Amino acid sequence: MESDAGESGYFISEDGSYIAHEDIAQFEREQINPKEKIKNFGIINQPEWVKTMDDNVKHYKLPTSRFLKNVVYKNTTNGEIIIAVIRGDLDVNKSKLESNLKVIGQLIEADETDLEKIGTQHGYVHSWGHKHRDGNKVRYIGDLSLTTVTNFIGGYKSDTQDSVNVNYGRDFECELLADIAGAVPGHKTVGAQSKLILKKGIEVGNLFNLEYHYSKKMADATFTDKNNSEVSYYMGSYGIGIERTMAAVVESLHDDKGIIWPENIAPYKAHLIGLGMEDRSLHTKAFEVYEKLQKAGVEILFDDRFEVSAGEKMADADLIGCPYRLIVSPKTKDKIEIKKRSENRSLLYSIEEIKNLLGV
Repeated sequence: MESDAGESGYFISEDGSYIAHEDIAQFEREQINPKEKIKNFGIINQPEWVKTMDDNVKHYKLPTSRFLKNVVYKNTTNGEIIIAVIRGDLDVNKSKLESNLKVIGQLIEADETDLEKIGTQHGYVHSWGHKHRDGNKVRYIGDLSLTTVTNFIGGYKSDTQDSVNVNYGRDFECELLADIAGAVPGHKTVGAQSKLILKKGIEVGNLFNLEYHYSKKMADATFTDKNNSEVSYYMGSYGIGIERTMAAVVESLHDDKGIIWPENIAPYKAHLIGLGMEDRSLHTKAFEVYEKLQKAGVEILFDDRFEVSAGEKMADADLIGCPYRLIVSPKTKDKIEIKKRSENRSLLYSIEEIKNLLGV
């Protein structure tokens, strides 16, 4: 649900045809230089001051999209090194990367020790050829954007050299080419070409495609299919967060005075306020109203405080936001004042009429 107070980002297209969480949003990768002819691969020396992407942009006088970017992760389960190769103007989305590799929650960014074990350091990772000195597997996973540039510039095995005119498919290939880049505002939807807008929202519920991740690890989590073969369950999960749902309701249904609970999920249907409770007869009447409505099945909150002013009680009622506010006071006489939280007008009714209004 859209909300500035939300902790999740999601993308929606300008034409409203596409919406997706930021961790799975897909986008069109435009061709950067489609008219440029493929040139011969080469290795050139680079100045010592060129260390970062910004340095490369200044040195070569080319946009970041013309450079290869390599982001290194370690699989905490088996020690594998994952090198994500991507176009320089994009960033790796770790959730997408983990999803494509089916290693959800297992990747962390590699540290200097990890990089040292594959013979490199930050800023000098190469898009192919690294080997792990301990024998652990080094896997190269490429983003779809690698096919959108002719003649990339990338690093090389030495921190004083660069590779130029690098082309995917001719000069290097990755184990897997997949969507591992994070979308950003302004990217266009796949095919439809409508721009993406980033919004914040509250994640009320979610769905997860677990496939065979858990069933293959569990004993006897199998069934016999139509071919009389024993196969693992294909699993999925879904959930709705009660607390998140409440937060979403409050964000969408409130005013400057407080919450406006809808009747079907309100903690109480009515909020009864007793005013002038020092008067014995009013005190008795307020409690009679409370007990009669309770017996009739109305979930009711009763404010019978003596030490609080009428204004404070009504302000608290607005803040709590029960669908109906009931008042027993010297002014109501033998009636009860009722007001819907979502409306400004209040009316006087008998207890039986109040029951009818509350649907009991």
